[in-house]
Amino acid sequence: MGLAVEPRFPFRDAGGGSGYASGGTFTRRLGVIAAAATFLMLLAMTIGTALGVRALLNSQSEQRFADMVDGASNSVLSDLENSFTEMAALEAFIRSESELTNDKFQIFASTLNQRVAGSESVGFAPRVAGADAATFIESMQRQGIDLQDFGAEPGNAERFPVAFMFPPIEGLIEPGENLVSDPRFGTAVQESLRDRAPVASGVTTLRTNQSSQPRFFVFQPVFGDPAPGKHPSEGPLVGYAFTVYRAADFLAGPLERNSLGGVPLRVFDAAPGRPSSLIFPELDADADGSLARGWVQASLDFAGRRWNLQFETPEQFGLSALERNVWIIVLSAGLGLTVFASISMFSLLKARSTAHSDLDLKTSQMRVIVGSAIEGIVVLDAKNRLLLANYSFAEAFGMPDPDVLVQKDWSAVRESATVELEDREGFFQALARLSSNNDAAVAALDVRIKSPAARTLSMSSSPVNDTSGQYLGRLFVFRDVTVERSAEEAKTDFVSMVSHELRTPLTSIVGYVDLLLEEAGGEHSAESVRLLEVVRRNSNRLARLVADILDLSRIDNARFDLQPTNVAVSSLLEELVESMSADFSAKNQQVTIDVSTELPTIYVDRIRIGQVFTNLLSNALRYTPEGGAITVRAASDDQNLIVTVKDNGVGISREDQSKLFERFARINRNESRQVGSTGLGLAITKVLVELHGGAVSVTSSQGNGSEFTVTLPHSTGTERAA
Repeated sequence: MGLAVEPRFPFRDAGGGSGYASGGTFTRRLGVIAAAATFLMLLAMTIGTALGVRALLNSQSEQRFADMVDGASNSVLSDLENSFTEMAALEAFIRSESELTNDKFQIFASTLNQRVAGSESVGFAPRVAGADAATFIESMQRQGIDLQDFGAEPGNAERFPVAFMFPPIEGLIEPGENLVSDPRFGTAVQESLRDRAPVASGVTTLRTNQSSQPRFFVFQPVFGDPAPGKHPSEGPLVGYAFTVYRAADFLAGPLERNSLGGVPLRVFDAAPGRPSSLIFPELDADADGSLARGWVQASLDFAGRRWNLQFETPEQFGLSALERNVWIIVLSAGLGLTVFASISMFSLLKARSTAHSDLDLKTSQMRVIVGSAIEGIVVLDAKNRLLLANYSFAEAFGMPDPDVLVQKDWSAVRESATVELEDREGFFQALARLSSNNDAAVAALDVRIKSPAARTLSMSSSPVNDTSGQYLGRLFVFRDVTVERSAEEAKTDFVSMVSHELRTPLTSIVGYVDLLLEEAGGEHSAESVRLLEVVRRNSNRLARLVADILDLSRIDNARFDLQPTNVAVSSLLEELVESMSADFSAKNQQVTIDVSTELPTIYVDRIRIGQVFTNLLSNALRYTPEGGAITVRAASDDQNLIVTVKDNGVGISREDQSKLFERFARINRNESRQVGSTGLGLAITKVLVELHGGAVSVTSSQGNGSEFTVTLPHSTGTERAA
């Protein structure tokens, strides 16, 4: 709740004789001293609070901007990775054409640009052996293509001249230029062949205009048909497909979508082994790539290169006018209260001839604070009589002036509530249980009011003890959380609605794709089957994500019920491994099950525990390389059943293990960009295990595999519910 309460209010009857000389000099001096001390103390508290609020708002502003930068960088990376679809289409077109001509290439490139519109230009540089140079030149000339720079290389050298490019970009690269020997692109071309994957080049400008927008190339080696039984990338090298992009084009959209269009931005190419060079807003190899004070940096890894995006942090970013000035409001209000409290203190002491005890003074101060609080506050004495209540409490429950309620029995006070409660009997029973137990406390209990206006109050309560631990009474605090609960319910309903709405079309998509793969609509080509299988895999992946989101929604709303039965873990694990055998075989992974058939049964929800072990097996499958080994073991001690899933995959660093079971956690693994994951599986696994009274943990180190351990208590014969 954010409310800190000292649980030791020394309430006692005020008493004692006068300690002041009525009307004397000492009394007047005491009034001045007390007023001055109150003023200085409250002034210091006011200034400290105002400065603290200002620092908190600045921190929130910086965090909002950092979150915005992360969102923008992820959006830029998403746009960059989506551009691979354009490269894949270009590569497929080149491989499908036995005799590629300029006319065919221009028609394809024009169509591709209209559908995808990601790159500025696409092209192809075929592999030309020295003996085939004359034939190649003659073929290009027949198509009206003048290879201007083809003769610059030795006549017997193998070359990769730019033969097709649409649309052409004057001053960037000319027909006939050899990609391998070009100092701007040669390294990237060789890396793409070595890695057999798309590789981005460094950023360059037009030769005819050095101040033009920076551009970069992405190269992809194209291979011919391989020998029978070989991988497609083991075929003969046909040439290099390439796409040309303007750096500014990939930045403009994501920045505008994330409200960062007007924020100063610098982008550095931080290629390994070379000094950083500025590539946006201009090309400057001598610019210092270090992060300046007041700037925030996000790094993107794309196609073998690293870009550092540096944003200048705006002052008070994302703060409303009220948030920017709230510290001034706090300071002004505090100063007003300080002056008022100081004058009140002086007047009180001056008007009275008899000094009050420390208890009376503290009680008066507490009443002022409690009376001005927006939370409803109630203090009971040791006999359950109302000692103190503020107007917020009386107003919330439709009660008379709280001063009239003082010294009344707590049961009579709560019965005088005139509002209509959603569960009046249950609420009063909860109050009665707290009042009858001197040690009981509650952090947050929602109390719903139906009329005269629908409201939700969050109640907290704690016992009040003196310094010796003796029970003196009880404190109740009621905070209005109507807006917060409405926002939470709206968010939950929205997530649940969207997830349910996604399920129906996804189920239909998967069903129809399965029908197509079963040739319900006729026989398909091998390429069509491959594309349909891609659609099915990604549809299943999206369906799993929707299911995970629905599970989390049920968990957050306490709608997640378990259906426990007696389960034999040995048969369950064998069944799960058998159901995934095709996936393990596809990666040539060896799975060993070391589980005794004599293990005792456990009383769990079979489907949900199966989901736990499926998540762990899928995690091992995903992050274990081809040919790796996975071991599943189960053992039992006197109290628990212990199941471990161990792999020899990429492993997890010590820094990442602390956030491994968080929702949407981004774990920095070597293959995290290549494998598919919702980021929710392990978070759901942890919740499901804990709902069964168990625990899950991980032991790992980077490069040495991981071992996940699930501990579940033995059957008690008693049903567990979420």
